[in-house]
Amino acid sequence: MSTCMYKLRPLVRDDDPLPAPTHDMYRMKPVQGGSGPAPTRAAPTGSKGDMAVLEGRQEDILRKLSKLRIDIEELRSILRQPSQVKTPPLSTGTVTCPPCPELGENRDIVLYASPEHPPYSILALARIWGASCPIQLTNHTHSSVQEAPAAAQTFCHSVTGAPRFNVTLVWKQVGAETELVINPFKFTTVRGETNILRFLSRVGPSNFAYESGSDLSRVAQFDEVLDNCQRLARSHTVKEKQAIIRTFNASLGKSEWIFGPQLSIADIAVWSVLKQQEPAAALTQTLSKWMERCNSMLL
Repeated sequence: MSTCMYKLRPLVRDDDPLPAPTHDMYRMKPVQGGSGPAPTRAAPTGSKGDMAVLEGRQEDILRKLSKLRIDIEELRSILRQPSQVKTPPLSTGTVTCPPCPELGENRDIVLYASPEHPPYSILALARIWGASCPIQLTNHTHSSVQEAPAAAQTFCHSVTGAPRFNVTLVWKQVGAETELVINPFKFTTVRGETNILRFLSRVGPSNFAYESGSDLSRVAQFDEVLDNCQRLARSHTVKEKQAIIRTFNASLGKSEWIFGPQLSIADIAVWSVLKQQEPAAALTQTLSKWMERCNSMLL
């Protein structure tokens, strides 16, 4: 027995004709047959006035394109001409600096250093290289540091003319190892202040390139002093620090500077690491006088 629940009256009948549209847009032929009115051909839209407006716009666009092409040709001819601006050569005096493609054309260097371990060696290089290899030194404070260190005002060095190096020092919590970034795209990093000095000695004035000499034993002595500087920066016990400081005193001996009569990269490295240890480092009388000479020359 079949039942039919909720029987409803049909709302649309199959034989009901659909109303014809009252506008001329999207008129189509009827797909299904019906008793409705036959479709009529739509009248063509637009008029001569509309076509004239479109033609005017097209001509305006063509004129602008033609003017743009002429401007590009003029700019291209200007770029083909040699530059009239002459860049003044770097004042290097009698000292030459080797090329370094890794630093790029502007020779931009970024340093990250902790406020507890200021890289005084960079400031010293900016002072003593002077006009032979001018260094533009600026510093900024990273958001990880609450306030700029007291030495921040010291780490500024401006030069007249084109600098050889553009050094930006960023105070950031990176520990005892100062970081140098020479390629921000590849993030090429040199870690450790002594390693940074090694790198800069290779791209700086030739008289500070201790590795260029033929005396390998002297080069090894330089490296030993630089390695001891890095050990001192990482040392935590007083006994270990005093042992390293005694090696510096032995290297200095009775000379005015560590390796002879002239100041070198080794003096700068030792002076920087000892200055970071002040006033905790107990120096001998010889080292104290040597520190005074360094302070008067490098600060």
